[in-house]
Amino acid sequence: MTALDDLKQLLPPPAGYGRTFDWTAVEKRLGVTEIPQDFKLLFEAYGDIRFCNRLHMFRPSANEYIDLADVTFASRVHLAAEDIGDPPTRIPPGVSVTPATLIQWGASFGGCYALWDAHDPNPDRWTLVFTDADQIQWGYYDGTVTNYLVDWLTGRFTPIPMWTLRPGIRPDIEFYDPNDPYGPTITDQVEATYVIP
Repeated sequence: MTALDDLKQLLPPPAGYGRTFDWTAVEKRLGVTEIPQDFKLLFEAYGDIRFCNRLHMFRPSANEYIDLADVTFASRVHLAAEDIGDPPTRIPPGVSVTPATLIQWGASFGGCYALWDAHDPNPDRWTLVFTDADQIQWGYYDGTVTNYLVDWLTGRFTPIPMWTLRPGIRPDIEFYDPNDPYGPTITDQVEATYVIP
């Protein structure tokens, strides 16, 4: 089974919400050979969703606030600001946190960043990088977004404290209008059968 199979088993995507996008323009603007395939398959399976009312993901769009390239370029400016945050003290070998090579694939509603370290031309070798809005806490995950989601939602991995899910809750997903991410959900929440220990 793949990580996407595990995620679908944990949080089954209702039929009809998956979306297919043309990623070519975004990839060209970001100067990468390809956005990781697992990330594209997440949208094909789930469409626009929020995980645990906390994490949403970016994708190709005419809306600059949800377009993967536009969001990335805006976040690079913020991440490069010298008057914000602290540089990370422990960076895994082979990982870069240089803003010019980071791609923001997701965010929390509190402004935390979910990024790829895309300095390697092979997207299969990209590391996930996490930091809070103030760039004080940093975390890393050596794997795909889909692997990370399964590990995060089952309580096996938390990159930094603000991503910790409370014990005794069931992870969930919400479907929403990406042009109004703070608005009402399109459907009811889908809850996992798994409870965070």
